[in-house]
Amino acid sequence: MTGPVFMYYRLTNFYQNRRQYIKSYDADQLLGKAISSSTAQSNCDPAGQTEEGLIVYPCGLIANSMFNDTFSNITQIDGDNAVLYEFSSTNVAWPTDTEKYKLTTYPIDAIAPPPNWVLRYPNGKYDQDHPPPDLSTMERFMVWMHVAALPDFRKLWGRNDNQDLPAGRWRILVDMNFDTVQYKGTKWIVLSTTTALGGRNLRLGVTYISIGSICLALGVFFSIRQSARPRKLGDQAYLSWNQPGGGLPITFGLSLALFASSVLAIQDYCNPHFKPIAEAGYELDLSRLNKEFVVTQKASTVPATRTTEIKINICDALPAPKENDVDDCPKGSYICRRIIYNKDGKDIVTEVQTISGDFDKEKKLVGNFKAPEDEEDLSNDGIVYTLELGGGKVGERAQSAQITLECDKSISREPDEKKPDNGNDKKGDETPQPKEGMSGVGIFFTT
Repeated sequence: MTGPVFMYYRLTNFYQNRRQYIKSYDADQLLGKAISSSTAQSNCDPAGQTEEGLIVYPCGLIANSMFNDTFSNITQIDGDNAVLYEFSSTNVAWPTDTEKYKLTTYPIDAIAPPPNWVLRYPNGKYDQDHPPPDLSTMERFMVWMHVAALPDFRKLWGRNDNQDLPAGRWRILVDMNFDTVQYKGTKWIVLSTTTALGGRNLRLGVTYISIGSICLALGVFFSIRQSARPRKLGDQAYLSWNQPGGGLPITFGLSLALFASSVLAIQDYCNPHFKPIAEAGYELDLSRLNKEFVVTQKASTVPATRTTEIKINICDALPAPKENDVDDCPKGSYICRRIIYNKDGKDIVTEVQTISGDFDKEKKLVGNFKAPEDEEDLSNDGIVYTLELGGGKVGERAQSAQITLECDKSISREPDEKKPDNGNDKKGDETPQPKEGMSGVGIFFTT
């Protein structure tokens, strides 16, 4: 093996990625600061304080479970002379890690070693002859404190940057202290080298190749689709303000509207191609009204200001309130009234009334939409449509609202205005066609 040569220990079925385990340490204590016993107990529980009230140093489950097997240097045993190959414990941690660990400032009689460390110290305590460890010099401890994301991982134990490791029979002495039987795991010694691309990592390579293959397949698919059905680049026909359907191709726009109607419970009369009278040739597009409108009325009642706020969406339910927010309109509301008093700059909601909403779990709210059947031209100025929305309740009284929609040609689209290319032509060069006149709509409601 060509140097540098690295020695790792590998553990399997050891889950360092558990939330309680990951959070069980105190960064200030590792920096040498003397944290209080309450802080140690809060951040490192259940390994923050002993039964005698001493603070555990270093505290936490990560430090307590540190890998404590020890390995000797390896010796070649198949030659005439024993050859010793040495591994160094320096430079095994990241350079930035050395800034996170300092010598502790605790008095010796205020701290105790972690439960799994007590056998290293007489009577399981620190003393003048056996002081607490200087973590700033324990690079193997720093490596262990970097928790692994997967239950099968390996961590660097030592390195030799100057010598190659020749082939042969080598002997290593292992002092086995780390128990893997209790959690049905295994432990290994791994010798490896590195290249300019890093160390050997089969999983990482498989991941890169898999993602690259998926990207290649998608690239081929979209290239074929673009060749078979090209789309004109920079086509303004797909801009949302140029098409009632939101700038999508007609077939996809219709399917999206149907999907939204079933999943999002949008009322039928708010679909872009809704016909108020089935046998008539007129379409009513109320899709742009599918949003929240807020109407407010203020009245000064010294020393406070009273505001009546009405939220309304005739197409779908208003946005759901935050959890446990009783001052906003309840989930499923279409029309909701709130009474708000403002005193000394503070808003107080005194009443929330649901006028209309979808609250019946067994029956979906369906608005009663009516068009004037005796009119020949439904786009004439002043034509009135009516909509009734119920489902609300204040106390024991049922509530409802009547909405009036009135055609207003003062905001109509001119008949000679061109509609954009709708994208149906495969070559993308369809000639824009004249668009028939469309009336605007005014909205009024009473509750």
